[in-house]
Amino acid sequence: MVNTRTYILPTSSASYLNSLFVFYSHHLNQTLEFHVRCRLYSASWSRPRQVTMLTQCSDRSRNAKRFPIPESLLNDASVQPYVHNCFVTLHEGRRIYQFCIFFKRHCHLRINTLLSSGDNVFRGDAAITRVGTSAGSVVNMRARDNALADFIMYK
Repeated sequence: MVNTRTYILPTSSASYLNSLFVFYSHHLNQTLEFHVRCRLYSASWSRPRQVTMLTQCSDRSRNAKRFPIPESLLNDASVQPYVHNCFVTLHEGRRIYQFCIFFKRHCHLRINTLLSSGDNVFRGDAAITRVGTSAGSVVNMRARDNALADFIMYK
């Protein structure tokens, strides 16, 4: 965030101490927001893309849970305000990958040609994120995860 610091000039008045306390209490109660990489399958695009999704953290520690906000990516909130999600576990040899899929599906949304095949028509957008194994919250997707996400979404 650019230019979010508040500078308080030092004075000897009591209002300085009061405003300093208000500044620090507001700063401590502020939720942390991070962006994580995910894969977006939009009905308005011809191919899936890697984008960033806004997340909020539970606290300031390294092991804090990240809560994704997929509403920032998926279109047509006036037609379909609900966002559905499901978890998928993929086993590849000894490795186990977990993903979380967020999607909107409604008969009045645009046809998604990326996720439609034959007589199965998918109307709406979808986003997929990787879920970490230790914390159980969303983490950044790596290069190999894009191919795994495409495999999951096209199956």
